This record gives sequence, structure tokens and C-alpha cells, in this order.
Amino acid sequence: MIDQPPMATFIKIAHRGASGNFPENTGLAFEKAIEARADTIELDCQLSQDGHVVVFHDERLGRTAGARGRLKDKTLDQLKKLDVGQWRKKSYKGERILTIEEALEIIGGRADLCLDIKHFPDSPPGIEIKLLFIVSRYDYLERTIFSSFDYRCLSRVRELAPEARIGVIFDAATKADPLEAAQELAAGSVHIHKDLASREFLERAWEQGLDVYVWTVNEVREMEKLMSWGVQGIVSDFPEKFWKLKWKSF
Repeated sequence: MIDQPPMATFIKIAHRGASGNFPENTGLAFEKAIEARADTIELDCQLSQDGHVVVFHDERLGRTAGARGRLKDKTLDQLKKLDVGQWRKKSYKGERILTIEEALEIIGGRADLCLDIKHFPDSPPGIEIKLLFIVSRYDYLERTIFSSFDYRCLSRVRELAPEARIGVIFDAATKADPLEAAQELAAGSVHIHKDLASREFLERAWEQGLDVYVWTVNEVREMEKLMSWGVQGIVSDFPEKFWKLKWKSF
């Protein structure tokens, strides 16, 4: 049995902002996550048809934007006309799809970033170098974790920026061994689905010097269990719930 890392390293991560109560990946969700004192904001990014990095989770626009088609087939001007707030509640009408630059302006240095780089069939190439350029321009490279289910994408990030912080995401559908991938990528963290988290896995990850972040954890009881195991961070749709934990050593 290896020693658990000190709990002082525990990171509170807001999943797509405070997406449990507010429309995901929007300026409103990011502001509410900051109000809840999240350490890090996790957000999703992909390329528009005309090459802008935009903040959006799904391949298709229907669920949150109420439009037909795929995001990659729309220009930024077309995407900006869509409303991504009212699907959640009428009072949130008017929230727009953000560029990564706009997201960084909203966050304004008040939280770190975890960028989930989305890759779908026929995704346009080049998002990695654009992301690295943008976060570097905002002096955010040291405060950003580049994460993805697509390990080839993370390999490109590593080739372009040896100093970048990389996080390997995985769930039950992941075919590759995440710990092997993390070693090959010189990653600093693994981001594991809560259903796969176990003490045995944590020990294996810590033996490799990796931090372990668990997603998506929305119940206080589950948070407390994972904290007692010594995980370095938890990703939650409800960042305000971190302050309901009985054991708060962060």
C-alpha cells in the first residue's frame, strides 16, 4: 500500500462551468462556477467551419442550440446567431456560443482551465496549434490542462509544446490502457469516470506519479468517499456542493 498524496492538492473542477444549474459551456455557467470558488473550469472546444476554436460539447447542434447539423459545418457568424441558453430555461435566453478567446476573457484569470479537445469523424485538423497559440497569448499555458479522449490529439499537443500539461481522459469505452498512454504522453494526470475509480487504480496511477481527477461526481456522499481515498481532484456539475463536504481540507 502506498501513501496517499496530501489533501492540500485537492482541486475543485467545474464541469462545463456550473452546468448542473446553468446552461453548459456558457459565460453564465463560467461566472457561476467562479462564484462557487471552483479552482478549475472544464470546458469543451472544437473548430468551426472557418477555423475558430469555439466552446461546445456535442458534434451536432440540436441538444443545446436547437439547430440542425454539425458544428463543424457552420461558420462562426452562423454559430453566433444560435441561442444556447433557453434550452435550459427561458430566463437564460440570449446565451451565445463562445470562442475560446471570449471564454478566457470572461474567466479573467480567476480560475485555471481544463480544455477537453473534442474530436469527431471528419473533424477539421489544426485545433491543437490554435489552442496552444491562444492560451499562450493569454499567458495561460501553465494554468491549462489539455485533455481529450483522443490520444493522438494529445500526442500532437505534446509534440508542439513539450512543456504543456496533459490529462488523459477515459471511461468504459476507452480501448487503450490510459496509464500506458499517460506514460507515453508524459501526462501529468488521468481523468477517470467515477464508475471506474478504485483504490487499486489510484495506487497504480500514483506509482507513475500521476494526479487522478474523477468525473462527473454530483453527490456529496460520493465526493466525500473519493476525497477519503485521496484523489487529487473532482469534476462536478455542481461546484457549489464542494462547500457542503464535511471534510474540507482544501
